[in-house]
Amino acid sequence: MDDAPGASRPAAARRALRGVYRAGRAQRGAYAVEFALVFSVFFLLLYGVVTYGFVFMAQQSLNLAADEAVRTALRWQQGQGAMQARAAAALAVANDRASWLGAMGAAVPAVAVCGPAGALSAAGGGACSGRTLAADQFEVVVSYAYGAHPLIPTLPGMGTAVPALLSARATARLGNGQVIAQGSS
Repeated sequence: MDDAPGASRPAAARRALRGVYRAGRAQRGAYAVEFALVFSVFFLLLYGVVTYGFVFMAQQSLNLAADEAVRTALRWQQGQGAMQARAAAALAVANDRASWLGAMGAAVPAVAVCGPAGALSAAGGGACSGRTLAADQFEVVVSYAYGAHPLIPTLPGMGTAVPALLSARATARLGNGQVIAQGSS
């Protein structure tokens, strides 16, 4: 008598396991769909973080280029052609600090060194900001067309969320009574 109930237990267990196995086999497609949905959401999130990281890095690089250019222009002493020498030095430093953007994005950043009368020196199509400057004040404007030349490709639909133009501006006053004039010698 003991053999009959004992013999039926393994058969019942096998039937129960077959039912579980069949239910798992029916769920295989659902797992693939869930993975595809979750992966696409996480991939978009990761790609957005990387994209905005590059935008932030490019903007900070432009800020550094403008700040360093202004500091360099302040180092030049007075004398014959001092303002043009200051402008040329500032332009060279700004181009140097932002040159990696041109190497990665296939576009050269635009740089302008401006005085109260307009541009003292410019490269890459750089233009002054148009703000009114004091007689002894100058500015450096560095910009990069990120929308036209992104550092990493944007995904479809993401172009509107990425800025078209990144720009940085730094100003300095000589503070020594020296007046900046267009073409001063």
